[in-house]
Amino acid sequence: LAFADCAASEMQSQGWIAPRNNSEALAHCVNNQYLLCLATEKKLLPSSVINQATKMKAQQLEEQQGFPPGRKAMKELKERVTEELLPRAFAVRRVTQVWIDPVHHLVVVDAANPNRADEVLKLLLKCVDRLPIENLRTKTSPQAAMTDWLAGDEAPKGFTIDQDTELRSTSEEKATVRYVRHSIEPDDVKKHIANGKQCTKLALTWDDKISF
Repeated sequence: LAFADCAASEMQSQGWIAPRNNSEALAHCVNNQYLLCLATEKKLLPSSVINQATKMKAQQLEEQQGFPPGRKAMKELKERVTEELLPRAFAVRRVTQVWIDPVHHLVVVDAANPNRADEVLKLLLKCVDRLPIENLRTKTSPQAAMTDWLAGDEAPKGFTIDQDTELRSTSEEKATVRYVRHSIEPDDVKKHIANGKQCTKLALTWDDKISF
């Protein structure tokens, strides 16, 4: 399932590319650790452009036949317009890195979006005969851990808490408080936690070297 560019009539193309520039191998192995790279190319064809072109075609058709096209005819017209516009649409490519650690039984996908991670896993399962995968479940949720760090004003060893954070309510209203480049007072944090909020984003620095 190697990647190939979108054909003129395709909206999207997906497949594996070499994770290293100086090699054509689709899997890069070092010390029984594997790196993969999934490429996704998608045509940029906004619905507003399709609708505008379809409306113009429908007006021309109405002038020719003397009455407006019906629902079925409009659907077919829209499909035909999409096919005509696709070859001229711009294609945008994104890549998703994958690290497979068979030693510790881990598959790590460099994606914050669960749907993008699912794309990788679906294609991976098509390529290998047997790959039992389960989602990683932690004893403590990330939100609970970050909330505890804020409440105690103390990050894990080697880390420091920076001045950006987001606290969100678990209620239906999803009330949210954000701090941007702003010192967070422990008393304020405790009030937000008492009101049912949890930390959903937190800026940290590791070893005075990497901030994220």
